Amino acid sequence: MLIILGLLTLILVRSVSPFDVRALCPEVCPSRLYPSTAQGTWWTILATNTSNVECGITNTHCPWKCLGFQFYSNVYPRLYIHEYNMTAFGYNTTKGCYDHQYAIIRLVDMNQPWAVFKIVDKWTGVYTIVAILDTDDHESFIILSVCGVKTAEGEPIVFIISRDKRGICRRNERRVDAVLKANNIRRCNLNVIDRNKCPVKFST
Repeated sequence: MLIILGLLTLILVRSVSPFDVRALCPEVCPSRLYPSTAQGTWWTILATNTSNVECGITNTHCPWKCLGFQFYSNVYPRLYIHEYNMTAFGYNTTKGCYDHQYAIIRLVDMNQPWAVFKIVDKWTGVYTIVAILDTDDHESFIILSVCGVKTAEGEPIVFIISRDKRGICRRNERRVDAVLKANNIRRCNLNVIDRNKCPVKFST
């Protein structure tokens, strides 16, 4: 009898699947992780129209322009970098200077192959879950989706960021369009972010 109970317990344990991080972003399909690095400066070229009183990862509205992110890590990866220091930046045209948000971005689960990250604000401790929907191995673009948060109109919050301030090539534009369509995200709801005449500090 004890042997039978032991076998049943073993079967039950094996049948229970571990928590899948993709469940944190049920409305999109996170990509698999890439072994390359995202370190460097990235410019937001397209984004959902969102507004906030301060510069931040979910603010794309005037008076801010020249929006983007800087990623840096001193983590030596075995397969991929699981944690970065992140600075979200945007030029405030009213104040005539850049505003910044400092955060840590790390994988939700290092043991799973999905690109789902937690962004933790260094000052407030408030966190946001984001998923990478696609990237060309971090060479030129990344599609980011904020999980569990929508605009007042019910639209998902999406950012398309590029290493090149001028944007991405036509081939990658077609790839981005295909990924957006596959995730039921309408490109017509994404705004082109003004990147003209950005002050020198982030003009690399």
